Amino acid sequence: MNTKSEDRLLGLASAALVTTIGGELLGSQLLITVGAVGFVISLLALFAVMSVVLAVGVARTPVMSAPDPTVTERVR
Repeated sequence: MNTKSEDRLLGLASAALVTTIGGELLGSQLLITVGAVGFVISLLALFAVMSVVLAVGVARTPVMSAPDPTVTERVR
């Protein structure tokens, strides 16, 4: 399950990598630094969002429609 936040953070991480590669090709230390810092921050934020999504998914009570075993086991 992907949320909009996860998708946006993945896009931000990709853009940061492209910025870093562009800075490397252009020889710009500023672009390399901005890209690397942006990538690290977006990965940390993505990890936090994914952890929260996982915790919320686990905390939800599953709706099970299985019949009660005491009702289905009849004395013969």
